Amino acid sequence: MNELIKRILNIPEETQTLEIKRVEGDKLVTKVIETIVAMTNTDGGTIIFWVDDPEKTKLNWLDRIFGIEENIELFDTIGREVQKISPPIWHLWNPEIIEIPEIWKRIAILNIPKSVSWFHSINNQVYLRQFKSNKRLTVQEIVKMNYAKWFEKADKELVDVDFSLLNTQYFHDWREKRWLPFIDIEDILFSTWLARKNSSWIMQPTRAAVMLFALFPTNIMETKCAIRVFQYEGTIETFKQTPNYIWTPKTIDGPIIKMIKDAHEYVLGLLRSGIQMESWFRTKYQIPERVIREAITNAVIHRDYNIKRDIEVKIFEDRVEITSPWLFPYNITKSNIWRVRSDGYRNDLLVKHLREFPNPPNLDQNEWVKAMRNEMASNNLFAPLYITYPLYQDAVEVVLLNEQQPSEWEKVRQYLEEHVYITNLEARKITGIVQVHTMSKLLRKWTQQWLITKIGASESTRKFTKYKLTIALDFQK
Repeated sequence: MNELIKRILNIPEETQTLEIKRVEGDKLVTKVIETIVAMTNTDGGTIIFWVDDPEKTKLNWLDRIFGIEENIELFDTIGREVQKISPPIWHLWNPEIIEIPEIWKRIAILNIPKSVSWFHSINNQVYLRQFKSNKRLTVQEIVKMNYAKWFEKADKELVDVDFSLLNTQYFHDWREKRWLPFIDIEDILFSTWLARKNSSWIMQPTRAAVMLFALFPTNIMETKCAIRVFQYEGTIETFKQTPNYIWTPKTIDGPIIKMIKDAHEYVLGLLRSGIQMESWFRTKYQIPERVIREAITNAVIHRDYNIKRDIEVKIFEDRVEITSPWLFPYNITKSNIWRVRSDGYRNDLLVKHLREFPNPPNLDQNEWVKAMRNEMASNNLFAPLYITYPLYQDAVEVVLLNEQQPSEWEKVRQYLEEHVYITNLEARKITGIVQVHTMSKLLRKWTQQWLITKIGASESTRKFTKYKLTIALDFQK
């Protein structure tokens, strides 16, 4: 038996990006097509055909493989139904056929790409992939997700704001840096595409112009553009009669270049001071300042300005969390975000003009995640974590752990990158830890920190519990 088949049969469960399907009837064909649409509308994925679901089957090993020969007509039907997806996903139906000579059967593996420019539908229905199932979107949800996934760009939209509110020192700093003549503000913004005529031929500024130049953009638009900073006692957020804030939460608003600068200074000031604990010791933050700056800057320039929610920076004793309303765009997923370049910006109008200010914030195009990861690694800290859909329906949370990586973690991480899954026994073998309880404690901690994901939570099956990297692909050839 080849290694690929062994890996498939060792997969413990289906996930957001992986489905293992034995197709037995027309209803399941419909389900398969919905799954293809849902996966391409989310982060892409893989479907393995004619192998029994690992969580439902009572069969073992090769007995789980039924092969496409069980019903070749249904296999052909799936191919025909795929052509009905709108708009078409060209060259999608080209599954790889894998032969298993030991049992004279064949299975098929279909790789589904992530959609980068629009939602796909089947029978006029749009689906998104959840943890292990598909969700049909309402019309309102489609509109909302179009912004969250960058198919629609809020920074280019026109807003009903008087041009006089944009005639600020920030506008003149930007104008002088670009050597633009001192003429009517409407003409300057129109010539730089920061203003256009609406359907009634009335000149209006774009949302980007308001965020770049207005003193109080949140107050004059029907949206939220601010940054909220919270600092907590301990390691969890509590909502009792008195929240566990150390200070009253701080709201930072204003023109975008000022907001970024003020947020950098305020958050870094809190981190330099640390947190006073009951023992009179003060928490020392080891997270590099450049990482904090990059994370805040990119939360601001990549967020979805159609969503009426502020960016939140939460400072705990053991970590910093930065939550921004948006979803990964174009070709980016949680598994490849630090390896590949994005095909574009969400707010490209905003970014283009933000660069034209004197002393613009650090904008390393498409390199910010890699830079943050390298900076954390050089300080022996855990890589930044990205928590997003489907846990957060329209947000990305960056988690920066304020903790040195133990040597055991590096060994476990390398093993998982090669083998995908690990058990307590395997983890003890590669780390040299003898006690089951000691290893369990480490695995539980890393799970709570979102570094790994636990598979198989039942107490009765504890010895079969496996773990995988939270950001890892669930299946890769």
